[in-house]
Formats: sequence, structure tokens, C-alpha cells
Amino acid sequence: MKHKRYALFVGRWQPFHLGHKYIIDQALQQGKDVAVAVRDTELSEKNPYTVEQRIEMIKQVYGDKVLVIPICDIESINIGRNVGYDVIHYEVPRQIEDISATKIRSAKTTSSMTDVPEEVKAYLAKISPTFWLFGLPCSGKTTLAKLMKERMADKNRRVIHFDGDTLRAGLNKDLGFSEKDREENLRRAAHMAKLFNEQGHSVVCSFITPTETNRKMIREIIPNVYFIYTKCSVATCKQRDVKGMYKKAMEGKIKGFTGVDDPFEEPKKPDLLVNTEKADIDTCLRQILDAYL
Repeated sequence: MKHKRYALFVGRWQPFHLGHKYIIDQALQQGKDVAVAVRDTELSEKNPYTVEQRIEMIKQVYGDKVLVIPICDIESINIGRNVGYDVIHYEVPRQIEDISATKIRSAKTTSSMTDVPEEVKAYLAKISPTFWLFGLPCSGKTTLAKLMKERMADKNRRVIHFDGDTLRAGLNKDLGFSEKDREENLRRAAHMAKLFNEQGHSVVCSFITPTETNRKMIREIIPNVYFIYTKCSVATCKQRDVKGMYKKAMEGKIKGFTGVDDPFEEPKKPDLLVNTEKADIDTCLRQILDAYL
């Protein structure tokens, strides 16, 4: 087995941002194996993220493309003669060099994004995506979304859950269930998710989202959204329906109910499909966590 030698990058990465990514990308583009060492700095206003959180940030961007390792905090780096490796300086364009970790840290705590550079907003949205679970009523999307939020919070991720029923009880209580109002319900939710992404929050959404047109609109609004389809047959969803909504719809007491008298379009290419009819919730959750977290 060939012994690997790495191009090593050492830093606080508080937080990891586009400027950091630029210099690491230079080595990757040259075909080098890259290792990123994350200094285990003491928590403070200047160092608000734990070493685990910063490692997760880098892994969200690179996955398995780079080796990420925690190291002790550093007072100084000391080298002698003929140490066996090169010290390389990468020239960084001005627009990249001007990206400041201080501004990013400020952006994640400020109540206004007015003065935050667009590249910072784009970066925050990238590391804080939206996971959009969709499927028939009673297909398990809300249950999975709640569990996702819990697991992400356990990993110290800032995360929010938006659910169709919850939004309709408050922010979107003025909307009905016409095709136009349903689209507006999703449009508002998507814009809220985007705003929270730009503030550094991951968002988990659970909405029926019945048409490909709906999903296309959401993709156009949210730069970094992952659609997770909770696949389940109408027959099984009816069996799970403890509220009796399917029964009421079949009796004509509820009009325009998705799966009964309103169509649900099977997605052509969801980012992830979990079959909640054939697999239990724990298995489906593990599938999602393995794919994204």
C-alpha cells in the first residue's frame, strides 16, 4: 500500500469560509492529498465554535475529499533545516482575501443582514442548508423532520423545523387550500428557510409539496436545498391516519385533499428517497443521517 503524504493546512477556521476554501482548493486542483488540521482553541467571543463544529463545517464542504484532524492549540510553528517538506504560499485574489471570519461570526449573531457581504450570505447558506421532506399526508415526513432536528441539535447545529400544519396555524393562517394558496404557502416557507440559512441556521421543512412545479419554485428560491421524498402508498397512509383526515376526504367532508381528490406527483429525481412503507422510522432516519449529516 502506497504511503500518503499530505499538503497540510493548519488553522482555527473560526469559522471555515470561502477564503479558507480558496487556498485549500489550490492544492486539490494540483492533485495533492490534503489534510486540514483544526486547532482546538479555547471558546471565547473570538473563538465561538468548538473544534467539533469547525470540523463539521469543513466536512460539509469537502466530505471525504480532505482529511480533517483536530490538533492541540498552537503558540508557534517551529521548523529547522531540511525538514522534509516545502512551505508554500498561495497568492489569494483581493476579493477572496477580503472575506473576513470576523464578519462571518458577526453575521451569525447580528439581528440584521443589511451590512453583511453577499459572499458571506452565500457561504452561510452553503454550510447551513435546507432539508425539505415531502410526501403524502401521513407518509412520515413530519416525524422524520422532528427526529432530524433533534439529531442535528445534538451535534450543536443551529437548526429550525418548519411544518405545514404549524405555519398554517400562525404565519399562513390567511391562506386556504386552493392551488394558488397552497403555492403561496410553500413560497413563503421557502423564503423563510432561505433567510434562516443566510443567518447560519440549517432548516428542516416538512410539507406535502405535491407538484414538480412546487419543487422547481422552491429550488429557485433556496440555493442549497435537499429534497427528501418520504415514499408511501395511499393505502398505508390511510391506515396510519389517526386524525381520520383521509376518511373525511373520502366522505366528501374535506375537499382538495392530496391523495384522495387532489393529485400528488411522484418526483422525477429527488435528492434522496426513503421508503417509509417498507422501512421503519429508525432505518429511514439513519438513511438520511448517513447521506447528509
